[in-house]
Amino acid sequence: MQSVITDLSRMIAFNETESLAFKNILNFKKVKKNEHLLVEGDVCNFGIFIAEGCIRYYYLVDGVESTGNFFFENDWYADFESFLYGKPSLLNIEALEDCEVYIVYKSDFEKLVSEYPVFNSFLRIMMERTIKGLTGRNMAMSLLSHEERYLRFVKYCPKVVERVSLKHIASYLGIQPESLSRIRTRITLNSKS
Repeated sequence: MQSVITDLSRMIAFNETESLAFKNILNFKKVKKNEHLLVEGDVCNFGIFIAEGCIRYYYLVDGVESTGNFFFENDWYADFESFLYGKPSLLNIEALEDCEVYIVYKSDFEKLVSEYPVFNSFLRIMMERTIKGLTGRNMAMSLLSHEERYLRFVKYCPKVVERVSLKHIASYLGIQPESLSRIRTRITLNSKS
């Protein structure tokens, strides 16, 4: 639980009373590999802090998975559109490893914010991070070749390459797994010559 508070303190300043109030709304949960925390059509009425493990969110497009992003230790995630507006989610959240997470339910968070307005900044910071991440990804998908996307990904997300299957990485990069294998082989051969 301390990792949640430590991460939170990097974003906003709060006192001991506020810290305790935030701890009181945290719900610890163990999630098994391949288990879903959210499935398309359900409302995302919670945010997740990952203490251990890796999750991803993905969409199903004509039965084919399209990965939106990966999240690891000390990351927060929520489907903000569903969370903020109570709309059924268009995405799925899946554990890629056995995970330990803390869940904050929207109703508990709203009560917390009404009593301790300092936590309003937290939600704003999370939305800003989400927008920044989506903007960067959209730019990469629009402007970079498949190989450039992969090289950028390896440079900025090395832990993903170490811990996530090539199938999911290919899905995230918008590349067929076979094409990603060829790109990786070509890069390896070029680095040896």
